[in-house]
Amino acid sequence: MPHAAQVRRATPDEVERWDALIEANPDGGHMVQSRAFAETKRFDGLEPVFLVIDAPTPDGAERIHSLVLEGRVSLGRYWYLPMGPTATDMAPVIEGLRAFAAAEGDVLVVKVEPHLESTPERIDELVALGLERSRDMQVMTHTVVLDLEQGEEALFASFSQMIRRQVRGATKKGYRVERPEPTQETFDAMHAMMLTVAGGKGMAGMRERAYYDAFWGAFTRAGAGRFYFGYDDDTGRPQAGIFVTTAGRTVVYKDGGSRPDRTINGGSALLLWTAMQDAIAEGKLAFDLAGTPPSDRADDETHPFHGLAQFKLRFGPITDFLPSFDLVLRPLRHRVWEGLVRRVEWRIRKGPDTLR
Repeated sequence: MPHAAQVRRATPDEVERWDALIEANPDGGHMVQSRAFAETKRFDGLEPVFLVIDAPTPDGAERIHSLVLEGRVSLGRYWYLPMGPTATDMAPVIEGLRAFAAAEGDVLVVKVEPHLESTPERIDELVALGLERSRDMQVMTHTVVLDLEQGEEALFASFSQMIRRQVRGATKKGYRVERPEPTQETFDAMHAMMLTVAGGKGMAGMRERAYYDAFWGAFTRAGAGRFYFGYDDDTGRPQAGIFVTTAGRTVVYKDGGSRPDRTINGGSALLLWTAMQDAIAEGKLAFDLAGTPPSDRADDETHPFHGLAQFKLRFGPITDFLPSFDLVLRPLRHRVWEGLVRRVEWRIRKGPDTLR
């Protein structure tokens, strides 16, 4: 049995400095570990718990700052650690979480998803530690992640010829990129562009409008997110827009939309390239295009992300990260919840089934 990591709740001072602290995590931190994300998930009835994990490594120790999203259901509580915890050695971390959560008394399950590339060996390792493979929780489990440390020149050269041509063409023809202030007017314009997909319904899986206002508001107030709008004429109406998060050392392309009518092609590619250049200048490690089919379904036209993936794959290949795993602490109650109660309870309670 591995020596268990030491797990405790963060102090008020650590919570105050949380977004700076997650940058020291082994994975460099990510938007779903940030305070802004924690604030946003209150919209879904989830309360944040901030944990500090001191884990042994072959060379000493490492500290991991992990956000827990706590949900309460009729049979107890569940904990979800989005895209975490990520450690050099997962065994002591899992043992530490097991002991800490079990002492809480009524936690049914701890859902974890270490932010590591998926391999059969890593999956087998986690299953051997007593974890049960669960349903994927994040669209970023399968995604395109670009290495920003290689610099602008090498990154641009790695794009497909089509993307490079679009960026150069849009720039030459006068496509204008601006970073608008996060006002209600900006929120309205962004949401309207997102709804141009699927005959005005928006892309598959879109949340209600209030959720986007909560998300954009939380991240921009924290200085951890920004909009980029693109203009291809003089009407003052944006032709395309994106929203990126900058919490942690990975920038995430969270939302995007565009008007179908355009006078200059290539605007969406230029918007992303501009955001990547800003991220490189700020010393970020990676740029996550946030959501594709699994790599073995990249050509599956029935997958809801197939269309978006055809654009994203022109920037780079798909990376498959580890799926979600359940550390089940109360097996009987958990089986009753999953098999009988969950479907009934989430018909009665308002909001999404955040345990999925």
